[in-house]
Amino acid sequence: MRFDIGDWLSSHHAFYNLSNSGMYGVVDLKKYFKNYDAVQESAFINDIAALHGIDEKRIVVTHGATEALSLVLFHLRHLKSFNVRLPEYEPIYKVPLMLGYDHGDALNLYSMLNNPTGSMPEIKNRNNIIDETFLEFDRELSFSMKYDGYIINTFTKVFGGDDLRLGYIICPDKENANQINGYKGLLTEPVSNINTSIGHYILKDHDSIVDYVRGIVEENNKILFKNMGHLKFYNDIKPLRSPVAFIDYSYYLNDDSMDFSERLYRAGFTLVPADFFGLKGTYLRLCMTRPNFQESFSKFMEFLEKN
Repeated sequence: MRFDIGDWLSSHHAFYNLSNSGMYGVVDLKKYFKNYDAVQESAFINDIAALHGIDEKRIVVTHGATEALSLVLFHLRHLKSFNVRLPEYEPIYKVPLMLGYDHGDALNLYSMLNNPTGSMPEIKNRNNIIDETFLEFDRELSFSMKYDGYIINTFTKVFGGDDLRLGYIICPDKENANQINGYKGLLTEPVSNINTSIGHYILKDHDSIVDYVRGIVEENNKILFKNMGHLKFYNDIKPLRSPVAFIDYSYYLNDDSMDFSERLYRAGFTLVPADFFGLKGTYLRLCMTRPNFQESFSKFMEFLEKN
């Protein structure tokens, strides 16, 4: 399943990279791929259950968050309509349409923390699909928060596991988990034992990895907040301890974000335009995952001031 944001990022590699929302290339996972003993998928599932403090029978293993989202939406297709509050990550507002849903209020979809604003969405009381991919970046938040619905997650952001293709669904109960697992072989293939074994060993180092990436993101948050010049946040929504922020550059110029992002790219910068989050306007997603963020952001601010 392809999305515009992925194609755009693949074709826009600049020296000053402010577009990576995950820790790929920052967290070194090579040792986990080189040296591991195969374990049963159940070991990985038990790890996830312990991390969330839930019954392991509620967990479905997937090839990442997009597959997880698609499986849950297929499972809940009888609800027929969905609600997403923009701005939002592209798959969250496009996959339901691909699967035949109409706009409505039967099912609510969120990323938490929101991608691109880095803020905490207001969760409805029922029928939710919540993507918790960014949640662990903020040390003040917890997987123990309880919501009515389905939770999805992936190893691509906090752990930088883009090459691993590993994620999971937490269902409300084991009956729904059994039904979604039953779609494997029909809608998707089971996840390889190699993937889940590597995931198992990554989770053995969970605390040290998470502390490391939180330290990078928290320091970069401070750099952003202290050096924003005349930048603002979209609708004054200040991000929490988040790897992403949605900035408003309207003080400097009024160019549409798609046009401005192309101009930035030609000048050596990559920031993601608002269009890929369902909006038009003078907004860009700024990512704070790189150890050299201070240099890249400083050069970006110099460009704004001079142009």
